[in-house]
Amino acid sequence: MSHLDRPYFQSVVWTPSTSRAVLAAMKTIATLEERRPLDQTSRSMLEATQTWVFKSAIAIDDLTSIVPKDLALQVKDHHQQQQALQFLILMPYLDMEVDAREVALVNQFAEALGLTPQTLKSLRLVQARKFKQLLLGYTWRSFSAILPGEGWWQKLKITFTASRQYLGDKRVAQRYQALESLPTGTLGRELYQYYRDRNFPLPGERKSFSEYLIGHDLVHLLSGIGTDMQGEITVAGFEAGMSRSQFGFELLLEVILDFHLGLEFTTMGILEAGSNHLDPNALMQAYARGQQMSFDLLDPAWDFETVFAQPISELRELFQIPERSQEAPKRLLKSA
Repeated sequence: MSHLDRPYFQSVVWTPSTSRAVLAAMKTIATLEERRPLDQTSRSMLEATQTWVFKSAIAIDDLTSIVPKDLALQVKDHHQQQQALQFLILMPYLDMEVDAREVALVNQFAEALGLTPQTLKSLRLVQARKFKQLLLGYTWRSFSAILPGEGWWQKLKITFTASRQYLGDKRVAQRYQALESLPTGTLGRELYQYYRDRNFPLPGERKSFSEYLIGHDLVHLLSGIGTDMQGEITVAGFEAGMSRSQFGFELLLEVILDFHLGLEFTTMGILEAGSNHLDPNALMQAYARGQQMSFDLLDPAWDFETVFAQPISELRELFQIPERSQEAPKRLLKSA
């Protein structure tokens, strides 16, 4: 298995000094360079990030503002810089306002690091309230990243097939209805029950989502993360951690807009949007769990039907999915 088969940020190793610098930058954004108090949600995000990602023991109240050039000087590894910037980009979303002053600080840190990830461009569009432009670009990138097939022609054919399944495809529906006969605890049987318990049509049944989008539901089942609004944000954190590219953070942005900012970004009236459902501790624990994965469950080339008959417990072991912890991990890094 190549490095690219593993989560994009899995190889990042944090030291006490780099951890402190990133936490200081996160706090700098949240407090507008110490011009306002640190709010509770931002504090929780800093604490959760250091607990689950950095595994450090740094006193949040002792952190002082850091200027962008100093962050760039202290965090020099390219992958560290990329991951750090993703954490900084999350900060303006926490208070559900996306303050232009916070976005300006994120831009300054990004410029110092010499990075312009898509999530930064998206943050700018959210702050400018250009949601149609954001949705169009996100849909196009999702089309490329999630659907199987090589090349745009194959992906267009798959899109046509998915549309046909929404109208009803008896052969596809029968394949998924047959999962009811599998033993309890297998991935296929639990997927069948997952749909029936929620009154969702199975793939191929009329008004169903395409089977090409099942990967997200399988992540819920294999991670054990719930499907309420908080769960949707949390599972997206898991997906960001296990993703083989930075697109995973775009998936996280999508649900933050839908279920934390309440903007109905991709719900399209099918699902109810909601506000203030981001739990920093649950999110960052899920992100850390996803980083430990040996496989990206959203890989469009994954033929998940080949493992429908296997017990979920065996698949969790196969894919190295750590169990959810009720306790914080041992803090490996002492305050520097």
